[in-house]
Amino acid sequence: MAKTVITVNGAEGKNIFPAIIIGVSSAASGDDVVLFFTPSGAPTMVKGAIEKLKEETKNMPDIVEMLEGLIGLGAKLLVCELAFDVHGFKEEDLREGCEVVGATTFVGEATGCELSLSF
Repeated sequence: MAKTVITVNGAEGKNIFPAIIIGVSSAASGDDVVLFFTPSGAPTMVKGAIEKLKEETKNMPDIVEMLEGLIGLGAKLLVCELAFDVHGFKEEDLREGCEVVGATTFVGEATGCELSLSF
């Protein structure tokens, strides 16, 4: 089993869709998947944000369904703790399945990965 690590550096569709699509594909292939949402990407993990993105991108695959599938396949969704100071939201604002970590924890999770991507 391989490990895929994806860093999400923005909260726009161009950042989120490729990260989720590749994450789901990798997890469905049996790989361990870790997504790390930097402070710029973290707003996507606030409750309701993915649903808004879905409404804005009607001709794209269902991003909510894909994210739920990704979580169901055991992917780790790590949100950078610096996002809370930057954006002013709280941990309870995040959708279920997210874990708040520092960069050091993310680096530890990424150790030994076979594929590392950034969007």
